[in-house]
Amino acid sequence: MIELRLVRDALTLARFRNFARAAEALNTTQPTLSRNIAALERSLGVRLFDRTRMGVETTAFGRLLLERGAALLGGEAELRREIELLAGLEVGTLVIGAAPFPAEISVAPAIARLIASRPGLHVELITANPQDIPTAVREGRFHLGLADLRLLDEDQRLHIEPLPRHPIFIAVRPGHPLLGRRDLKAEDVFRFPVAATHVLGLIGTAMAATGAAGASDPRTGDFTPPVTVDSLSLARQIALASDALAPYTPAVSTDESATRGLVPLDFHLPWMQTNYGFMHLRGRTLSPAAQAFMSLVREVEAEVARGGTVPPSRQTRSRSRK
Repeated sequence: MIELRLVRDALTLARFRNFARAAEALNTTQPTLSRNIAALERSLGVRLFDRTRMGVETTAFGRLLLERGAALLGGEAELRREIELLAGLEVGTLVIGAAPFPAEISVAPAIARLIASRPGLHVELITANPQDIPTAVREGRFHLGLADLRLLDEDQRLHIEPLPRHPIFIAVRPGHPLLGRRDLKAEDVFRFPVAATHVLGLIGTAMAATGAAGASDPRTGDFTPPVTVDSLSLARQIALASDALAPYTPAVSTDESATRGLVPLDFHLPWMQTNYGFMHLRGRTLSPAAQAFMSLVREVEAEVARGGTVPPSRQTRSRSRK
């Protein structure tokens, strides 16, 4: 193996053609430089320099070393620069896979804060089906995943970190048949199709038990709604143009921006809540960018928790009673 520090010594000697001046430039002693050049020549098995009365002359092998050695040192310098910049979060790529609810609640705001301070960083956010995210993290396609943690009860390959839970409510288009009705029951609400991602485990079982349209897996309890989407924005668009139901959480906002023109129903069941968190490969060191992103997600989640999660419909009702 060729030591780059010895290559650097040889390039300096070739430039000055004098051991004393080259040693001074390298901030070392002449005997040390002589030993280093001799060691490099032994390593390569050829003579790189001829010592003459007029100074040091490079051999044919030495000239080849000059050509290739400069490129080697330049590549090393660039590699060091990239590593140092990455350590400072200035450059690099961070690939995040997020289920729809965390994507809207805290991932998007955290990314906005991250790139505001580090514009050279490339962040790729992929909103995906919650069931697909753990596999993508295991295969290294996502550096980090944020999805339902009920998928990972016995998975020892992934490290998980729960994040706060948020209640989920339902919104419908203006003029929907359910609007204006009091004391809504599950069978009333879920006779209309739901536009959402797959609903997992016990929550899926509870969903199926309401008689909701869709397909239920008897082995896992997972429930596939009639309209399956990987984006809450798409779910809202579908609900605006039909009688479909769109899930939302006031954790995104406590005003109308949480429902984007839809009207919240005054309906909620205890099992209607998020259960997501971070997931990444166990035993792998996270990049500084990933660690900074996770810190910002925690920061946003804490802000959301302090802001409360009262749905707009109940806020309006509460104010009207005062």
